Amino acid sequence: MIGALSTAVLGLHSAVSSATQSAGNVVKASSTGKNLDGDLVNLKTASVNYAADAAVVKTVGKMEKALLDIRV
Repeated sequence: MIGALSTAVLGLHSAVSSATQSAGNVVKASSTGKNLDGDLVNLKTASVNYAADAAVVKTVGKMEKALLDIRV
């Protein structure tokens, strides 16, 4: 479970980093006229990845609680 948790946390950090970079590109593009399609797709992808990784963290917490309940 620790492996799953650390993978999910790394995924959360990666999603935030990707979203931050893409959001910065969107802001810059408003003055440069750059095509935003790729950055908007990246923002949506980061959002979906973040939600999936958050679900893994939540599931790991539930599993740990269930294991503790069994042991008690």
